[in-house]
Amino acid sequence: MPTPSTGNSRPGTGPGIREIFRTVATDGFEGRPAPAHAELLFADAAFAADREFLGDFYNEILHQDTCNELTYEGVPLLAVLATDDRVPPLERMSLVSLLFAIATVSERHEAARWPQAHPRANPAGEERARASVEAVLPQLLARWETECVTVRIALAAIAAAFPSADASQGLLPGLRGLAGRYPGRGLPGDYVRLAGTLAVGRRENVLAAVEALTSRNWSPTARSAPLTGRALHLLDQMLSRLRATAKAQDP
Repeated sequence: MPTPSTGNSRPGTGPGIREIFRTVATDGFEGRPAPAHAELLFADAAFAADREFLGDFYNEILHQDTCNELTYEGVPLLAVLATDDRVPPLERMSLVSLLFAIATVSERHEAARWPQAHPRANPAGEERARASVEAVLPQLLARWETECVTVRIALAAIAAAFPSADASQGLLPGLRGLAGRYPGRGLPGDYVRLAGTLAVGRRENVLAAVEALTSRNWSPTARSAPLTGRALHLLDQMLSRLRATAKAQDP
């Protein structure tokens, strides 16, 4: 698709969030080609509501929680949107959560379906998409100090997905500080502590946390499945519930 221009970024008849995304993408990719996934922002397609547009837009990048050979190309677009304050906090949380989902598709699916493989698994596409998320990780985590708690919750999952990355290791004090705000059991405390445990990366601690938290409240995974996948599968469920709660509380 052509590089976005000021002319095709003017607000139209679409929903508000689409207009915001369009403006942010125009500025973020000024002077360089935007990913093909940005086409939905600038096309003439009409959407009845924000929710309809967002469903289509996100599904174009990560289709029904599966990667394809082009998923990786949408990651820089999601990162640009997730790191711009013109995008509302709840949607930035959703964007970061989607990046976490993209980065962890292989591990989560492996744990959920162990020992069978996902019927629509695409190892090459998943690996390339994960590498693309890792490339924007410093850009995302650099916003920790200035982000609201809502977005920090999602950033914690991104750090947990890449425990060996320098940016994730640098975030450990921030994760400990966030956990200190929620000392009791339940969400979001359990979630933040699990993310911190994953980011530290000590296997025995991760195993203990997964075993302690897996209960009737969450869809369990087989104990014989790889531990990292089990932990990320659990973290994804917890993040999804936190997002749903945040959206329900939004006036």
